[in-house]
Amino acid sequence: MNVLLCLLSPQHVPNLLSVHHFQPDRLILLESAGMKAHRMAAHFLNALKLGGLDYEGRLTIQSLEAEDDLDSIRKSLQEAFGRFPSDAWTVNLTGGTKPMSIAAYEFFKARGGRIIYTNVTRPAVIRNVISGEAIECTHRPRIREFLAGYGFEFRKDAKTIQESESRASQWSDCATLLARHATGHSLVQLDEGERKKGREKGLELSPERIAPQIAPVIHNTLMQTIWKDNNAATKLSKYEVEFLTGGWLEVFFWDLLSRHANELGLWDIRLGLEVGRNGDSATNEFDVTFMRQHALAMVECKSGAQEHDPGSDILYKVEAVTRQFRAIRVQSFLATTGAKVLGADQQIKRTLRDRSDIYNCRILTTSTIQDLARPSISAAEISNVLFSGNGG
Repeated sequence: MNVLLCLLSPQHVPNLLSVHHFQPDRLILLESAGMKAHRMAAHFLNALKLGGLDYEGRLTIQSLEAEDDLDSIRKSLQEAFGRFPSDAWTVNLTGGTKPMSIAAYEFFKARGGRIIYTNVTRPAVIRNVISGEAIECTHRPRIREFLAGYGFEFRKDAKTIQESESRASQWSDCATLLARHATGHSLVQLDEGERKKGREKGLELSPERIAPQIAPVIHNTLMQTIWKDNNAATKLSKYEVEFLTGGWLEVFFWDLLSRHANELGLWDIRLGLEVGRNGDSATNEFDVTFMRQHALAMVECKSGAQEHDPGSDILYKVEAVTRQFRAIRVQSFLATTGAKVLGADQQIKRTLRDRSDIYNCRILTTSTIQDLARPSISAAEISNVLFSGNGG
């Protein structure tokens, strides 16, 4: 029988990939008191189940009293090993504390076990510490699996998400043209009350409510799908209102990344996810979310002038959302048509640029959005704009 031992830690992806690669007959999780308090074993097992691996009945959770005490760690390892001393053991050193890794290495090297480790920057590459052999795990965890490992869940059902993405597919050409001609002006003139009501129930909109700067774009691209008569008010659905009042920018990025997913090494690109912590009613909304290099990435979209926010508040929001997952390498983007993020030289203000670097959040301005919407844009050019300096 093949046994895999994982040292639990807040960063679950290396352990997750090792289970998917080796698919052991029995899984043993070494769980410290701190990891137990955060229910990391339960979250990890849920993530495995969402990825198609259910270890109920084939699992041992080995408790550890003192995660920094070598004698305590050795005792827990001996207890775990003593249950299956004649089986083939593999131990993943990537998680846990440094003393846990050291003790596990010494213990299983003496017993001829296979000892593996993954570098956090390349979690899919599993290296045999003794032989030096490197193998690559082909499993690509989806967003739901990634979030489950941190104790988060989707709040929208799959059908609702699919319907939203289906509408986005129909309007993607329109969204691209709007992005190509993007300005800091809102597409339609609505006060906050009208905007909120329209997004909930739809509304009737007359042509004069269209911002004059973008009227040609609206008529050229939405005539067949939304605009029925240039000279009369048109009843718009709540989805059409949502698209015209900012959703177009989200649709553009969702479509752009989806069309070039293979070349960019992206997968599971989703639109409009709502995510919350298990047992907590608070919900986070993600405009565009995807997986890249076995890590989560998200695009926060803000169209219009954004006069009420010069860029700082939304950066704080993006950082607050990503920080919840305690995940290193979470990549975020802020796509905004607001001019307030720019200084007199039309470059991103130094204070915002410094803050975005700290938050690992790349700011995409109107000119960048226009460039990404060019008809001839290549995957290499997109990668250079979005990912250069972030792991390639």
